[in-house]
This record gives sequence, structure tokens and C-alpha cells, in this order.
Amino acid sequence: MNSYYVTLTSNDTAATPADRHAVILNDGSRLELPLQPLPGGDMAVALLMSNQTSFAVERGLAQRLTAIARAAEPDAIVGVPTMGLSYARPVADALGFADYTALGHSRKFWYDETLSEPVVSITSPGQAKRLYLDPALVERVKGRRVVVVDDVLNTGNTVVAAYRLLQKAGAEIVGIAAVLTEGWDWHAALSAVDPATPKLVHALGHIPMFGRSDAGWTPIARTDRTAHPAR
Repeated sequence: MNSYYVTLTSNDTAATPADRHAVILNDGSRLELPLQPLPGGDMAVALLMSNQTSFAVERGLAQRLTAIARAAEPDAIVGVPTMGLSYARPVADALGFADYTALGHSRKFWYDETLSEPVVSITSPGQAKRLYLDPALVERVKGRRVVVVDDVLNTGNTVVAAYRLLQKAGAEIVGIAAVLTEGWDWHAALSAVDPATPKLVHALGHIPMFGRSDAGWTPIARTDRTAHPAR
């Protein structure tokens, strides 16, 4: 079994190996993820490498995200790079749309710098990037009801950048669909944009961050589901 191997099953009672974390999704299904230590070795994340899962897992998660997106009655789907693109495309297709809009980190020569936002990712520390919207795709989102699709919300930096970028383009963001929320930093980041914005987030499940202990990797209480800021 490779370190990025992920399983998605309807069985929520199987034993979980010490180097993995099983999250029970909102529909009762079980998503089992490998634990990946962060630089420094004192903390770890339950890692969902969405572009390295099996097609079966990808399809299963995309189907569940489609239901979330459909409930928001969108006119368009926008994918957040990099991993969110794995789900945005099949979600848009399942909703019957002719296309979707992929945001990107790579600046093409015809891009307009005003249609970009800075972003830093937890899985790419020290690598400041920008999030871009291709000017040719502005009409896909301008004046339209948009659902943003991402894989995991952690710091919230990427989804905040996407939110601000789409606002520049004249989109009405009616939902943010994610496979997982991780910890609660994303909640604070979105609240700083607008206190109502975190309510747009709908995820299939929640995972905590993990700290090292004598018993191995254990969830950090302040990042667990029970520590939701709204409680």
C-alpha cells in the first residue's frame, strides 16, 4: 500500500491502522486517509492527495460534492487549483453544464495581473503563489451564481483568494463545496472577508490536525469538529 492510498467505503466499523485516519462523512460512509507529518515532525495531517486517489474514490467523492453543489442552485462551477480541479470538472458535468472554470497558479502571457490574488498553501510552505483567472473566462462567471469547489480547506488562504478573485470578476458566490474541512483556521480567514462567508462552506466531512504523543499521532482538540467556532 503506497503512502497516498485512500479508501472510501460504506463500512464505518473497520479497524484503522495507526498510520491512518478514518473520517466518517456526513452520509455515514468512511474515508480512510494516510497521516503525513508536516515539516518539523511535531504535527501531521490526514492527507487527501486528490489527483492520486483511485478513480473509484474520485467518482464517489465527486458524486457527493455534486449533491452539495446542486442544492445551491448554481449557474457555474469554479475549481480551485490544484486538487480542487479533480472534482470541479466532474461536478460541473454531472450538473449538466457545458463547461467549468478552472483557476490556476501559472501566469500565461495574456493574463491580466489585476485578475489575480496572492496565496500560500499549507502543503507548499514558503512558496508564495498567485491565483489567476484567465480573462477569456470572465464571462463564464460574471453576474452568475457560482459554486467554488475545492478538496480540503485548511488555512483558508486559497479559498479566500478564490473568493476575492471571483468578486473582482463580478461573480455571485453562492456556495463553497469541499471534500473536507481541516481544523478551523479557514473559518477565521473567511470570517475576515465577511462574517457571513463561512456559512457558504459545505463539506463532506471534517478532519483535525494531529500532534505527536506517546501513543502516536493524536487529534489536536482545538482543531476537531467539536471545537467549531460557532459552537
